[in-house]
Amino acid sequence: MGNPATVIDQYRRYVQDGRLEISEVMASELSELLISKKGKTLTESGHLVTALRDLAKIQEMRSKWKESRAAAAMLVKARKRYAKLLRSNGMKDEAKGVSNTEAEDEVQRGRVRAREGALRAALSHWKRARKVQPQLIEAYWRPMEAHLQIKSTLKGASKAGLSLAKVLTSVGPVGRVGESFQLQPENAEAQPLESLLIDLGKWLKPELALSAKASIALDASKRELERQIASIEAGEQAANAKLQAAIDTLQPTVDYHEYSRGGTA
Repeated sequence: MGNPATVIDQYRRYVQDGRLEISEVMASELSELLISKKGKTLTESGHLVTALRDLAKIQEMRSKWKESRAAAAMLVKARKRYAKLLRSNGMKDEAKGVSNTEAEDEVQRGRVRAREGALRAALSHWKRARKVQPQLIEAYWRPMEAHLQIKSTLKGASKAGLSLAKVLTSVGPVGRVGESFQLQPENAEAQPLESLLIDLGKWLKPELALSAKASIALDASKRELERQIASIEAGEQAANAKLQAAIDTLQPTVDYHEYSRGGTA
């Protein structure tokens, strides 16, 4: 079939072009080839993890829930074997990085289960994702989305609402990349805010029956995010506060003019 890395690059280009059927075929065939190969090298084990992850996502995009679920289940085993192989080769940091990708994989599995109407199973996957990466914001707002999608109400989603409000206020500040505003947690995927703020406004509607406690907490989080966005737009807050703080620490502690006059020892 050719070099796995080349195949991966090719079908990913097909995905970008919207050619999902051929990309699924290629990812599936590559996965099957690598699964069946005995004595896989370290590199081939990594390619298998990538191919299975991509396959699960492509099948999700094609609304092939059962197939995506199966690919994701195989990914769990392949990822664990790959991490173990990395550790046995003395690559502990790389193994840790591979293990941490479990969080995003569990979020993906949860999305598929939610689309299948299996709320409890979806919530279980997102709970696991939060355990692996406590600041992965998608693992907090997906439960709200799923509750509404499956039950047509947010009654019973109070715990999810409170957890979301807590994480939104703990991973700031808001930053801007280009024209988009986002939160960038440590060691986790960035969370764009435009659509999330729209969802927050929707979830706060009284007719959706979210508990008062969760509604108050989410409303406060929403207002704070909007306040920071307004401050950035007005130039009152740095578009990248973390970068600005790092730059500030590099400011010279000795005044140049004083130094040039020989005012230092």
